[in-house]
Amino acid sequence: ESIFGGFMQSFDQSLQDMVQGVVSGTIEVYNTVAKELLPTPVRFVYQFNLRDLSKVFQGMLMVTPAKIRDSETLARLWLHETQRVFYDRLINIQDQEWFEGLACDLLARNLQQ
Repeated sequence: ESIFGGFMQSFDQSLQDMVQGVVSGTIEVYNTVAKELLPTPVRFVYQFNLRDLSKVFQGMLMVTPAKIRDSETLARLWLHETQRVFYDRLINIQDQEWFEGLACDLLARNLQQ
């Protein structure tokens, strides 16, 4: 939270207020995916680790204040990065739909979107 919060200091105050939600939502995505989507012989690529968590923030840290002007855009960036890191590795429709539901729930709860 401190690294992402420090990065967000140059952004608008309304976006700085979203730091806790972004961090909480990202951690919850990781914890839920790691717990619910366990690797099997068919789903052997479902091995999630803390590197995946850092990849979400790495992607978010590449944006500039000129590109993110409102909370909706920051929420869309967060959704894009979580999908890039987690959703893109899911191999079937059921898991993809499950992730979409999880992401929508976390957007509503943590980012008020």
